[in-house]
Amino acid sequence: MSTLTPSILDLANEIQLATETIHAYLQDNSLLPLSFSSDAFPFFPGTGPRSVDPFPKPSGSVQNARRDLRQACETLLQLIMTPADHLIWNFACAHDSSACLQYVYRFRIADAVPVLGDISYADLAKKAGVDQGQCTRILRMIMTQNYFHEAKPGHVGHTAGSKLLQTLKDTVGYVIEETFPSASSIGGTVKRYGASGERNETAWNVAHGKELPIFEYFEQDPIRMTRFLGHMDNLGSNEAYNIEYLTRGYDWKGLGKGTVVDVGGSTGHASFAIARVAPELDFVVQDLKNVTEGAKKRAEDHKNERVVFEVHDFLQPQTITGASVYLLRFICHDYSDKIASKILGNLIPAMASNSKIVIMDGIVPGPHTVTKFEERIMRTMDMEMMLNFNAVERDLESWKALFAKVHRRLRLLQVVTPPGSAQSIMELAMEHH
Repeated sequence: MSTLTPSILDLANEIQLATETIHAYLQDNSLLPLSFSSDAFPFFPGTGPRSVDPFPKPSGSVQNARRDLRQACETLLQLIMTPADHLIWNFACAHDSSACLQYVYRFRIADAVPVLGDISYADLAKKAGVDQGQCTRILRMIMTQNYFHEAKPGHVGHTAGSKLLQTLKDTVGYVIEETFPSASSIGGTVKRYGASGERNETAWNVAHGKELPIFEYFEQDPIRMTRFLGHMDNLGSNEAYNIEYLTRGYDWKGLGKGTVVDVGGSTGHASFAIARVAPELDFVVQDLKNVTEGAKKRAEDHKNERVVFEVHDFLQPQTITGASVYLLRFICHDYSDKIASKILGNLIPAMASNSKIVIMDGIVPGPHTVTKFEERIMRTMDMEMMLNFNAVERDLESWKALFAKVHRRLRLLQVVTPPGSAQSIMELAMEHH
């Protein structure tokens, strides 16, 4: 089947087969049918965060069926809509949905709708302190995507999706209040700064009128910093980002006695997890002052004397020499090659002959190696990095090019992508003559 001229009958057959596989799986395992209902489970059973998902992980064939079904449905829908309608109503007007979501977030509409039952538009508007007519129009727009529903004429109730606007409010807030304005400023930013790699010449800086890089500004704004950290916690709870991929994907126990420096380690989530599987290792979690102070308070629940916290800016030379591993998890993708090479370069003088750099980060697959649905998620992450940080999600060749900029003797020893993980583990060392 041609990529540009797929058969609609073939797509329909693919949809039928994949749907039958998924339906049989749900029935055979006595699982509830998929639903938009407010009391429905908001994840496909077995794919949600382990803290809330009691179901067994689906088999590879079921996961493949879900992947194929999403792609086939999207392709068929776009063909039937025609390029003209899709361009206008789905692509060019996507910002209208974001505008509605910003309104719902800013005025806490999801919180004002009862978890059970419904509320009239008049009472909802009064409760939220907004205009009834405007609120009604915006909610009816969102309802076309199954977020909220009109339970009866003039009354609003939750769906499974709209309830997530409460539990995932930090992620929604970060995207809508930080990135959405950035997105509308990309043209002006490029005209002003070109393809800048500087941290304070981003679309976020232009949109929000700030001179500091986003992280440094958040250091001065505790509310926005708290929201960002909540957003990161939400991402971390996604099964594809499970910390076990890091603990199982590298031989930490095999290092024996030694020290791991968790560079930019935030709350120490990675270090505490590794400490549980590598009892002979000690850990130093480094981050900026405000992050470290907050992390120490959170760490009181863990109480592991082998994990300590230290204030350190990774844009400055590394102060701990001869560590077994310098770990950078979700760090380099936040920075352009210019800045990322400096971060890595600051580690080189501190390394001993047996020291390693371990990076856990995304590796973007090449075009046509995954479905367009899967690729779009990765490209969305890349756009987020571009807009707010002047950073980049890299493919493997781009990672290698970055390492070559850091030092001519820095070598990539291995790349491990644990099955199911959205991230890969890259191990590096200095080549010694």
